[in-house]
Amino acid sequence: MSRREVSVYILLKKAVRWLLLAAVALYLVSGLGITAYRTIDDLTFGLLTKDRAFRLHDVLLAPFIALLVIHIGLPPLMRVLRRL
Repeated sequence: MSRREVSVYILLKKAVRWLLLAAVALYLVSGLGITAYRTIDDLTFGLLTKDRAFRLHDVLLAPFIALLVIHIGLPPLMRVLRRL
C-alpha cells in the first residue's frame, strides 16, 4: 500500500468517525425531542419541536446505519486489500 493510499485511508477513517459522532449526537437529541419534547423545545428556543424531532429522527436512520456499517467494515476491508 502506497503512502498516498494510507493517507487517504486515514482521512476517510477520520471523516467517517466525525460524521458518525455528529449523527449519533443528532439522533440522541432528536430522540430526546420526541420523548422529552417540552424540555428540548425550551432548550432549543422552539427550534426543535416534537414534530421536527420526529422527522429528523426518521431522516437520520439511513445515514446513521450507512456510517456505522462503513465505520465497522472499513478496517477489515483494508486488511483484505493489503493482502492482495
